[in-house]
Amino acid sequence: MEFTVRQKDIIDAAILIIAQKGYGKLTTKNLAAQLGFTEAALYRHMPSKQELVRMLLCHFEHLSCEVLQNIQDNQLSPIDSIRRFVMNRYELFTANPDLAKVMFSEELFKNDLSFVEHYKSIMHIHRDEMINYIVRAQQEGKINTIYKPLHVFQIVVGSMRLIVSQWNMSGGAFSLMEEGSSLLETIIHMIEVKQ
Repeated sequence: MEFTVRQKDIIDAAILIIAQKGYGKLTTKNLAAQLGFTEAALYRHMPSKQELVRMLLCHFEHLSCEVLQNIQDNQLSPIDSIRRFVMNRYELFTANPDLAKVMFSEELFKNDLSFVEHYKSIMHIHRDEMINYIVRAQQEGKINTIYKPLHVFQIVVGSMRLIVSQWNMSGGAFSLMEEGSSLLETIIHMIEVKQ
């Protein structure tokens, strides 16, 4: 889904409001004030709050698909594919901490089942691609086959969510890139086949 410049501005403003004030404060009045224009002008670009959340999810899905396409285009090894995906998430959230707060907030998704389904579909895309990398790495003798691919995925992504949450709660008190990279390399060291 392609967004106009104005729609991107609206998405960014919505992310800021949700991250700083909560989903309940995402109103047309607050959004229009954040953007500096009238509520009537806002409705030309966004028909409803629900549509705005859908746009936000589409935006996140687009960002995810971009990195997955980049991995495919560069024909990375399975282990490097895992690294690229995870490190891209850390880069994305470091550059946009409010996006991390919003995407890891259950408050946003509990209000509408369609949001939950859309978010789950994004997570399933991530899961399927990561499991594909893990299975390929196991077939190439790089990751130990005693580990179920789904469990490796859950360890990698679960630890990523944990460290991003800790980083968010600390107000960015540590380098997400450095700590995330160190954690990922520890996990890879634990699961890889020793040569």
